Amino acid sequence: MKKASFFVDIHCHPTFKSANSGYPKPLYNIWEDFDHVDPSFSTTRYLSRNSMEVAKYSQTNFDKLSKGKVRVVFNALYPIEKGFINLRNIPNALTRKKVQHEMFALLTGMGPDKIAKFQKSNDYLKDLEEEYDYLKLNQGKSPNGEWRHEIAKDYDHLKSILKQKKTIASIITVEGAHVFFNKKMLSAKLNKTELKAELKKNIELVKEWEHPPFMVNLAHHFYNQLTGHAKSFFKIEVSEGLLNQKKGLNVGLQGLGIKALKEMLSNRNGKRIHVDTKHMSLQSRKELYNWISSYNYLNKNDMIPIISSHTGVNGYKSMFGSVRQADSIAKKKGGYFFNWSINVSDEEINIIHESKGIMGIMIDKTKLGGGKFFASLAKIKDEQKIKDAYLKLIWDNIFQVINAVGEKTAWDIIALGTDYDGAISHVHPYDSSEKIPALYDDLKNYLEEHNYEKKMWFGYEPVELLNKIFQKNAMDFCKRYFV
Repeated sequence: MKKASFFVDIHCHPTFKSANSGYPKPLYNIWEDFDHVDPSFSTTRYLSRNSMEVAKYSQTNFDKLSKGKVRVVFNALYPIEKGFINLRNIPNALTRKKVQHEMFALLTGMGPDKIAKFQKSNDYLKDLEEEYDYLKLNQGKSPNGEWRHEIAKDYDHLKSILKQKKTIASIITVEGAHVFFNKKMLSAKLNKTELKAELKKNIELVKEWEHPPFMVNLAHHFYNQLTGHAKSFFKIEVSEGLLNQKKGLNVGLQGLGIKALKEMLSNRNGKRIHVDTKHMSLQSRKELYNWISSYNYLNKNDMIPIISSHTGVNGYKSMFGSVRQADSIAKKKGGYFFNWSINVSDEEINIIHESKGIMGIMIDKTKLGGGKFFASLAKIKDEQKIKDAYLKLIWDNIFQVINAVGEKTAWDIIALGTDYDGAISHVHPYDSSEKIPALYDDLKNYLEEHNYEKKMWFGYEPVELLNKIFQKNAMDFCKRYFV
C-alpha cells in the first residue's frame, strides 16, 4: 500500500493568528508566514525567555498546510475568552495596558491592537462572525496563484474540492460554546427563560450560515454558564494568580448547557452541530455520554458520535480512576502519560469506540507525557534518542487506545488533531503543519525498525496504520456525519 497522498488534521487554528493580526483590518492573509511581536518591555522579554517551547510564529498558515500535504483541515475558529485577557491580581509590572497587550501578543500571535479591542468587546457571537467572515474572504487562489482554498459545506462538496489539484478544504469547527453569547446575554440583565430563548436564537442563527460549524467544543478554559471545564493550566499554578479557572471547574452540565446541547444536536432546526468533548469536565462528559447513549439506543439510524478532537490518554482504566486524585502538579509527576482528567481514560475510549466516534491525537508533548516521561527524557542527550523517545510516547498514547478496546476496529477511531497555533508546546521536532509528512514517516519507520507492539497491529502493515490515522479515519468520519 502507498503512503496517503494527502493528510487530514481534525483540530488546529489556521486562521486565528492572521485573522487577529491587526485591527480594524487584519495585517495578514491566511497564507502568510509571520512571527509574533518582538518583546520590548523587560516583563515580556522575561516571558519570551521562559516560554521557548511555545512557537512564536504561525505554525499552520495555509502555505505550511500545503507544504505539509494537509488538504483537509478542521479549522477551529476561536474568539478568545475574557478569562485570558482580563487579568486578576495584576502585579505592578503588568499594570500598564501596553505591557499586557504585548504579553498576550507574544504568546498568541495576535496583534496588540486586536487584543485591546477584545478587552473592550462584550459580544462573543459578533467576534465569531468576524473570524468566519475573514475565512470566507480568504477563499480562492493563494497570493502566488499555485494553490486554492475553499470551505467545504458537506462530504460531497469536500470530495469535489479534493478532485481539484492543489486545493485545501476547510471544515469549520469552533472551540468553545461561549461563542453563542451575544451582548444581550453577557449583560447579566436577562433571566433564565430569556437566556434560553436568546441562546436558542443564536444557535439557529449560526446554523443558518452558508457553512455552519461541523462541531463545537461545549467548554474551553473558563466557565461559560453552560458546563464545567477540566483543569488545563499547569506549568505554573496560574489558576491562583493571573488566570482563574476555579469558577465552574469540574462541575457538570448546567441547565443552559443542556438547552445548548439539544439545540446543537437537533437536526430539526438546521444541520446538526456535533459536540466536541475536549475541555469539558469529566462530570459533564459523563452526563453527555449517558444522554447520547440513550439517544443512540433509541435511534439506530441517527447515531450521534462522541468526539474528542485533540487529546491524549491518561492511563486510567476508569473515569473514577481519572478523578480519584485531584489534578495537580504532584499528580502529573507520578505518571508516564499526562494523567489529568482532561485526557481520556480506557473507559472513555470504549465509549468513543462504541459510538463510532473519533479522537485526535494532539502534538502537544505536555498533554501526551507525564512527569515520569520527562524525568526520563532529561537524562537523554543524544538528539536522535530524544526524537525516538517522543515517537515512542506518541505510539504509546495510540496503543493505549488499541489495548483499551482490544479489537481491530479500535484502529478506526484514531486521527490526527495537532492543535497547532493553539499555544501548545509542540513535540520536538514537529513544530508546524509543514512537518506532518516527516512525522508520518518517522512514526512509520519507528514501527518498522522496532516491530513495536506488533501484536496490537491486528494484521495491518505500518503504512496502513499511518494512512488510517493521518487520513482515512477522518475521511470515513466525514462520510458518515458531515452531511
